Amino acid sequence: MRRAASGCALGFMAMLGLLPGAGLGVTPAGAASFDCGKAQTPDERAVCADPTLSALDSEMGGLWFSYSRFQLMMGANGNRRDDARAFLDARAKCGGTVACLTPLYRQRNIALKQQVAATIVDLTRQADTPSAVDAPPLPQPVMNEIGNFYAQCRDFGGVLQGNASPDTMSADLDHDGRPDYVLNSQNLRCDGAATAYCSNNGCDISVSLSSTGYAPLKLRGGRPTLVQGAKQTELDLWVDRSQCKDTAPGAACWASWRWDGATLAPSYAARPAP
Repeated sequence: MRRAASGCALGFMAMLGLLPGAGLGVTPAGAASFDCGKAQTPDERAVCADPTLSALDSEMGGLWFSYSRFQLMMGANGNRRDDARAFLDARAKCGGTVACLTPLYRQRNIALKQQVAATIVDLTRQADTPSAVDAPPLPQPVMNEIGNFYAQCRDFGGVLQGNASPDTMSADLDHDGRPDYVLNSQNLRCDGAATAYCSNNGCDISVSLSSTGYAPLKLRGGRPTLVQGAKQTELDLWVDRSQCKDTAPGAACWASWRWDGATLAPSYAARPAP
């Protein structure tokens, strides 16, 4: 199975609705805020060419994804957009000077982390639900994996359509009391590279377990479903028929991924097609 590569620059301008034809929503968007193959400004070329800047831009994309998911009051939402525009203006002023761009990106990422944390506290106070104070944003490795999904489309030569982000599900799959995350690319559309995420044997599914430091486990299939059993939660995935023996016509092969005490282990069974 192919592995998603990290990209040079995530769709930051598209997230803000600053690209021609982009919507007004503040949500993660296409593979790059500019096509690295058509980069024109000095700051764009520098971000595309420098691995450190590329990694910082990917981190920023993951942080922005987390921050943009919060529903803020109108004034706060405007401030969020203004801050993002100010960063883009400052980046342009740096031109192609890596020594200027690098600290600018680091400062922006620190600011985003602080804004995410402060917003969680504020929203918790508003809802008067103290237990929510302990609810963190998506872990950084999970946000990085979301960034990898965006970059994957570009690396296949395509452009991510719309303001979609991978479908995200959460449950404690490894029984350590912390949330684990399942990212499903099935809703993503990559114009110009139809097989960037899905093909005949399913779509890219990424499972990040807290017990492994959220290192992504790459799966392939469709219709991922979290099933709460009597003793544990499992992940069911519609997989290629070749994984099951003697699958009857009209039936489908399903993999059930369960924690065995050390890892997620699959078992396969034929069931009715979804």
